[in-house]
Amino acid sequence: MAIPERSARRAVVVVLAITIATTLIYMTVLAASKPTWVPASSQTVPAGYLHEQQHAFNATDNIINNSTDPWECTCYSYDSDEPLAEKPDSKADAGGAKDPIIVPESFGDPPAELMSKINKNFVEGRVLLIATANYGMRDYTYNWIESLKKTGVDKFLVFCLDDKLYKHMVNAGYEENAATIPASWLDLDVAAGFEDYFSPKYRIITHAKTLVVQRLLYLDVTVFFSDVDIVFLRPRMIEFVKTYMDIRPETHVIFQQEGLDTRQVNSGFYLIKPEYDMKRMLAQTIYLQDSTEGLTQQGAMNRALDDMVKDIRSSSVVLLDVMFFPNGFAYFDNNLSKSRGVEPYILHANFRVAGDKKKELVNLGMWYLDEKWLKKVDAQVEQSWQEQVDTITPGNSS
Repeated sequence: MAIPERSARRAVVVVLAITIATTLIYMTVLAASKPTWVPASSQTVPAGYLHEQQHAFNATDNIINNSTDPWECTCYSYDSDEPLAEKPDSKADAGGAKDPIIVPESFGDPPAELMSKINKNFVEGRVLLIATANYGMRDYTYNWIESLKKTGVDKFLVFCLDDKLYKHMVNAGYEENAATIPASWLDLDVAAGFEDYFSPKYRIITHAKTLVVQRLLYLDVTVFFSDVDIVFLRPRMIEFVKTYMDIRPETHVIFQQEGLDTRQVNSGFYLIKPEYDMKRMLAQTIYLQDSTEGLTQQGAMNRALDDMVKDIRSSSVVLLDVMFFPNGFAYFDNNLSKSRGVEPYILHANFRVAGDKKKELVNLGMWYLDEKWLKKVDAQVEQSWQEQVDTITPGNSS
């Protein structure tokens, strides 16, 4: 009876050994499949930090939940086992657009004088910092220019929407940084006065912005567009955003966010490459605003973006961080940047109308314009402008 008892004990030992070994192997595999959390302070920031921090744009029709919490994540979600959808062929009409879009193959060359000014004002490679403005926006335009100077930017081009602003900028010493818009680029009659956001004339002014950017893309220009109610606050901002774009080849446009909603872009501050999908997006924006009464340029652009691929891993559309590139709602109304100790690169004084924009900037010490200087230039321009009008008015010529 001793032999069977000894065999039984050995069998028990073998079974226990196998059980323990199996358990250890299982726990090892399980642990390896879980992330290992360590304090952030003990980690070295990876070289691809900026690459990982890019936020892909999420369209207005891809709402994941109905939460009204502005901090609720509305990023694109992809949890299917199906493979990612292929990016549309660059020249195929696969963007999903419902509108009959015609993407121009090319445009004629601009006037030699304009082309010369474009070439002189490239800031990095073929990046051109531009703004569009009319005479009524001259004070904001010069405040924008002063903010550029303070941050070390001396190359830019303002596309003047009327002859009076162009004459004003020439008198102010900015002839090399000012350009009139060729008639072939702009088939709209643009008013010269300051217009509030919801006015019909404001819609025309903003429509002109898209037409100018469209033409520049066809000149193989990477356009950095900025509204003139923006102030630049930190040096090397253009270099920062350009690097942000270059580290991810899929990125073709980087927008400022509108409000706190990651599903809406602000069309007053963006960097855009001369790629086919961007030319197509602008063509659709122009079509939508031309064919939809009352639709603003920003509304048309957001609607055009709805038809593009917006998966975070393949989207060509990316958003800037709203605390480093705040709009008026984020900065004035929610105090996001200051409350979190963030020093923003720019401030967009939108979400305010007319004089309220200026009041906010004055209170923050961001109104850099010398008002006495402006009045002096105004007087010079008004005098010469009136003389010009008198010369061409019937009955006034000598």
